[in-house]
Amino acid sequence: MDNKQKEANLLDIQIITTIIYIGSLILSIYITYNDKVTIENGKGFLSKKQNQNFSIFNRTLVVVLTLIYLYVSYENQKIITKKGGDTNAASLQVLASEISLVSTLIVLYVVLKTSGEEYSIISGAGNPNL
Repeated sequence: MDNKQKEANLLDIQIITTIIYIGSLILSIYITYNDKVTIENGKGFLSKKQNQNFSIFNRTLVVVLTLIYLYVSYENQKIITKKGGDTNAASLQVLASEISLVSTLIVLYVVLKTSGEEYSIISGAGNPNL
């Protein structure tokens, strides 16, 4: 496969991943709104277990999406290296993806660790962009 085709495939992966990420953001809004209704009225439209499951699913999904972005960053860096181009920007993108992965893993850990506790409401809905 030539570099142009590989770059096009990587862009396709990014488009699909971004669409799924938008779905994850919508799910975060849904969870956050449920938490707000729960705090204001004492009862939301999701049970506590459903809220926990959605939060864990969403955090896991974000970790997977972050891994995909990291893969795309590595592949882009390899393409630039093969072309003999300047890899400084690509290296920074890889670093940013690695840092994002660490932060998403921490947030997932917090959601899993606090599942069922009062704090889990905030951690499950907070930081939807991680």
